[in-house]
Parts: sequence; structure tokens; C-alpha cells
Amino acid sequence: MSDKITNTPSREGKAPTFDFEPEQLEPFRCTGFELIELHAPGALDPRGKPIGKAPRHGWRGVAALDIDGARELLDLGVNVGVRLRETDLVVDVDPRNFESGDDPVARLERALGIRFDRWPRVDTGAGGMHFYMTVPVGFRAVDTLEGYPGIEFKAHGRQMVAPGSSHPLTGRPYRWDPLAEPVADALPAPVSLIELIRRPDPVAPTGSGECDPDAIELMLTGLDPSSFRDQSAWLELMMACHHASAGEAREEFIAWSVSDPSYADHEDIIGRRWDSLHGDDSGSRVTAKTLFKALHAAGKGDLIEQAMRADPVDDFPDDLADLPDHIGDPNQRASLLDRVNTDRFTVLTGGRYLVGRERIDPRTGLFSLEWYAPDAVKQHMNAKSVETPAGPKPLGTWWINHPQRRQYDGVLFDPTPNAQHDGMYNLWRGWAVTPRRGDWSKMRALVREVLCAGDQASYDYVMKWMAHMVQHPARPAEVAMVFKGSKGSGKGTFCRALTELAGKHGRHVTSPEHFTGRFNEHLADTIVLFVDEGFWAGDKKAEGQLKGLITEKSMSYEGKGKPIFEGPNQLHVVMASNEDWVVPATHDERRFAVFEADDSAAKAFRHFAALNDEDGPERDRMLSAMLYDLMHMELSDWHPRKDIPQTRALVDQKIEGFRKSPLDAWWFSCLENGEVNTLTGVAAHWPEGWLAGPHEKDLMLTSLHVSSKDAVSVTKTKLAKYLGKVGVSMGDKVRNSQNQKVWSVPSLQQARQSFESQIGGSIEWPD
Repeated sequence: MSDKITNTPSREGKAPTFDFEPEQLEPFRCTGFELIELHAPGALDPRGKPIGKAPRHGWRGVAALDIDGARELLDLGVNVGVRLRETDLVVDVDPRNFESGDDPVARLERALGIRFDRWPRVDTGAGGMHFYMTVPVGFRAVDTLEGYPGIEFKAHGRQMVAPGSSHPLTGRPYRWDPLAEPVADALPAPVSLIELIRRPDPVAPTGSGECDPDAIELMLTGLDPSSFRDQSAWLELMMACHHASAGEAREEFIAWSVSDPSYADHEDIIGRRWDSLHGDDSGSRVTAKTLFKALHAAGKGDLIEQAMRADPVDDFPDDLADLPDHIGDPNQRASLLDRVNTDRFTVLTGGRYLVGRERIDPRTGLFSLEWYAPDAVKQHMNAKSVETPAGPKPLGTWWINHPQRRQYDGVLFDPTPNAQHDGMYNLWRGWAVTPRRGDWSKMRALVREVLCAGDQASYDYVMKWMAHMVQHPARPAEVAMVFKGSKGSGKGTFCRALTELAGKHGRHVTSPEHFTGRFNEHLADTIVLFVDEGFWAGDKKAEGQLKGLITEKSMSYEGKGKPIFEGPNQLHVVMASNEDWVVPATHDERRFAVFEADDSAAKAFRHFAALNDEDGPERDRMLSAMLYDLMHMELSDWHPRKDIPQTRALVDQKIEGFRKSPLDAWWFSCLENGEVNTLTGVAAHWPEGWLAGPHEKDLMLTSLHVSSKDAVSVTKTKLAKYLGKVGVSMGDKVRNSQNQKVWSVPSLQQARQSFESQIGGSIEWPD
């Protein structure tokens, strides 16, 4: 079947004029959203189906576009999409599917007690709306809700048409609502909505997964969906695709099914049917063979090999083009073996036999390691042959089977200086620069004067933290450095330099899925992890994962389609944010060292241009000097856990965390206000010490319940237990003149001091 794509007039017979607005992509800049190429708005597939809102084949695995590249596509008349990440949710509203006189959006808002206008909104160009929200990693959404026609819920594994693109039917551009919140500040989806649309996790069929979703999509192009209108034949094909992809080709199968005009409106029904499939081993099962059989019957068996062929074959660098087609000289064979061994090797890792290829990126000069299946290497290299005593052999087969090929028994990552691991391939490539004496005073000044606000103890800690990382890269820091401050205060300048110092082993991430998501294999050889505006302190699931990244000695790593393996944790985490609440710091916090930049010092700092000159020779000299001094700094037995500065910024993070707890928030409010009416609802100044009898206890509990709807479930016993921890005396011996058990509340000054001791820092209380 031809894969030719055409641009044709609309269904009405008159081609609309397609308008594009590339500037609408700018709100995505520096947000971490992933943009991909779609088709031109008027494009049709070989069957004549409009695909102006559909992505290119293989869209799941392609590298995301940067904003400038995406704008160029719009300038060329090609639509751009947003590939939804694990933390993205878009509520897609299409009023064309509303029933006459009904507004399902308003009904859903009333049912959940929410307003969608709190979230960033895109107007689609056909009267529809996209609302952008965030969700916890791992959340899966149903596509639709029965009773709410015209509303779809799209999450990870889906894609949206990006603003700035042109609608295929109207030609009008998708636009951001200028009155809505910016997408960079998208709020989490309300809990009530998440619980309503949560989809159960699919159960992957046992022994399945030989095809990825892109392979299923390609093979389905060889089958006419109208030939599968018989329910049993269609269901068997669905089961075959489900088994072949381990349940991952859901969207691809739905898209193929609804391309049959008779079932164009059955997307939701098909999705629910797919989700009902399970992974039982009992009884006979429909497997990928049913799909292959259908393709052969349709005369499209060639698509099987094309889809199953390893993608790396097409990407394997053609570095042997200068060789003759046949190498016959024995001396040439010896030098050829050395040449291939220079950057290739074989290894048995994770139960798989692979070929590794070492490369230096010509644009960045950075080392990279690529993995290929042996068959992919053979297919690439076997175009040439080698003369051997046993006759001519294809080049790839000859090298793979050669007893002197470069090979290893396994792969590990050990940055310990001078580490030796016989027979193992070490992924550690060293620091990005060679340590040399030199001047890096501008960077030190940025840390001391701006990021640490002139505080010497904070500056000393940051220097020692970096030195410990350089001198002991194999040990996790166990404390993350967190830098708060407004935009332009130098947080990114410093953290990027630290990441750059680690070269291949530095990671700059802007989304939680890149460090708390399921597929975290990239962290196995990471020394510096820079989390740039990529964490929300209120995400409880991500909180536990982040704390594990910081302190655990070992971690489980998983790559897509690869077995999970256990390895040491060697992460050194630095974070930067301009939010008020950055990290979930507790009263006895040992995982975070928090520093707040001095904005006035940042405005007066004169060296930002020099420090941000990433391509200049001065930068390499600065990093070399930085590495040298850190390597030679005297640390003795110092560890980042020792003497974590109890900065005002750290105290503020603890207080922000307390505000999220109903008991902590209520008590802190009492101490801030300094009046008894916050405690009891009765207007009075806070006495030097007072006894709360039965009546006052009831008033205090009522006051707590009134303070927050989340506090309603707190009992008097739980309240008493909490107050006992913050300085209120109670027990059998604490009684009033009527011999009643009372709570002895200390003076305001004593209560505040007790609270400060709980959080390990002083607070600037109001008068």
C-alpha cells in the first residue's frame, strides 16, 4: 500500500484557507512539554481519510521538537502536536457532540464542585476547548464518561493539536485563551475528577510484547477495517494486537478501527472493549500469529518484516563506506578487526546479547553509547564481505563470530577513581574537563553573594557539598541542594554549570516523569541530577520517590522493554525553583538544604554574561579550575548530612508544609495571631498561662473544625495528642481547682519557642 500523503479540498469540496500562528507556541518554551510533527491540515491518508490532526508514524519515540523547530513547521504549513507526558491531562471539549439544549461541561462542573476556567485553555478553531492539567505519574484516564457526551480525557500515550496549528475543517488556528492561566502554571487536576476518570491498570498478557505500538500501527495499514465488520473476526484481531503489544497498542488499534466510516463514532466503545482484555494463561489464547495470518491473507506479509525489523538498522552510522566491497588481504583483515573493535563491542546484559557502539557527538563533543541487536549490525555490515580460510564471509557475521572481537561479560557504572572491573564494561566516562589550576572567582561570587545571600555558613556548605560529590562520586549525597529565587537570580546558571561538569553523567530535567517515572534507566549512570522547576511539593507519590532518589543506597532501574535490575544509587540532586513551596521539608528535615537567592544582589551582579557564555574558551577554563579546587579541598570525614544549614529558606519550606496539615496549620495560625479567639472562638488576649477545662476543650475542637474542612475528622483525643507535642501540658496530675483534668496552655512566648524547637529554626513572629 502506498504511504503517499496528499493535501485535498475539504469534505464540502472547497479547500479552506489554513491560518497558522507560530507565536502561540511561545507559552510552551522552557516548560518541558513535548512537541511533535503532525501532518499538514489538509492531508489525507491513502484511503482518503483526513489526517490533519494525526501524528507521523513512530511519533511516540521521536525526539521532541524545540520551540523554534516547531515554529518553522507551522511556517511551512505543517501542524504541530503536543505529546502528552505521564504528568499531563487534557480535558478535550467538542460542543459539536453536545445534545441539543444540553451543556455537559456545566453539569460536570456542578457534579464535581469545580470550574474549568481555573486551568489553561486552548480554543480549537472549531468551537472546542482543551484544558491543560497535571496528574500524578502513573495515572491512567478513561477516554469518556457515560452521560457527558462531547468531553474526552486525554493523558499519557495520547497527543493533542498544539496551539498555533490550523484546524483541518475550518482553517482557523488553535489559540490560547488570553485570560486563562499560563500553561507553565497548570494546576493539578482536582481529586474529584481524578477519581471519577481513573482507568484500571491493564493486565499485560503473559508471554506477550513482541511488537511495539508503532509496529502494530504499521501492520494495520495493510488491513482494511471494513473487512472486519464481522464481530468475531474483529475481536480476534483486537486480541491479537493486544497480545502482540502487551496491551500498549490501544490508541493505534482504536484509530484503525474507527477509520471504518461505519464505526467512526465508536471510539469509546472500542476503548472499553480493549481495556476488558486480560492476561490469563488459561485456555487457548489469540496471539500475534493471528495478526500475521491476516496480513498474509491480505497480501501484505511484507509489512510484518518491515514492522518487526529493528529500527536501529536504519540509524546505524555508515562509517565503513570507504572499505572495498570485498576484503581479501590477510593484513587488511587484521587491521579491519582493530578498526571495528575500536568503537564496537559485544556484551551479555540483562539477559540479552547486544552490540554496543561508542560515538562522539560532532555537535557537542559529548560521548554517547548506542545499543543494537546483533542482527541489526549484521544487516548493516553484511553488504561487504571478508575472505577467510573457509571462504568469503559477510563482514558483520565475520566480526560477530570472531574469537578476538571486543567483548564484555556485563555492564556496570562505577565512577570510583581507578576502579578496575575485569571483563566488565564501565559506563563511567569521567568528568567533562581536565582539572587545572585557574580562576573561577565569578562563579564563587555568584554562590556566595547571590545564591547564599552573603551567608558564610551556607557558602561553606555548598562548596563542601560540591567537593564531596567530586571526591566521592560513587556515594549519593543523601542531601539535595535546593535554590529558591526569582527568575534571573542565577539559580540555573550555577546548577547548569554543575551539571555540565559531570558531562555525560549530568542530567537536566524539567518534568517529574524524568526522575520519578517508571522508566528510569537513564539515572543508572547519572551523578548530577538538576531538577529545574520540575517538582510539586504536594505530590505525595512523587515525594516518596524523590526522597528515595536522595537517600537510598541502591535503586531499581527499568528501561522500556528491558528487565528491571538493581544498582547503586550515585545521585547528587540539585533543585531550582521560583515557587514558594518547593520541597516537602519536615520538622526534622535531613534531606534538603534550602537557600534563597538575594534578588537585589542578583540585580547588581555583573558577571552573568561571562558565566553563561557556554561556547567560550573561558567556560572550559572556569570548569577546569572549579574541578581542580574541589578535588583538592580538605574534607576529612565531612559528609553532606553534617551541619545542614538551618536557613530561613529551609524554615519557610517547613512552614509551607505545615500549612498543608490541618492541625499544624491551625496551631501555627493560633501562634501567629497570638489571640485566644483563634483557639476557642472567644475574643481575648493570650494570657501568660491558662487552664483549658472541659468547656474550653470543646471550644478549641470546634475552632479547629471550623478552620478547615480537612480538620472535621480530628477527634478530641487526636487533638490532645498533638497539643502534647507542641508544649501543652496534660495528664492525670494536671487539674484545676474543681479537680477537673485540664490542658495547661503555656504563655504565647513559650508556645512559640516550643514550636520553633520543633522545626529547628527561628521564626519572625508578628507583634
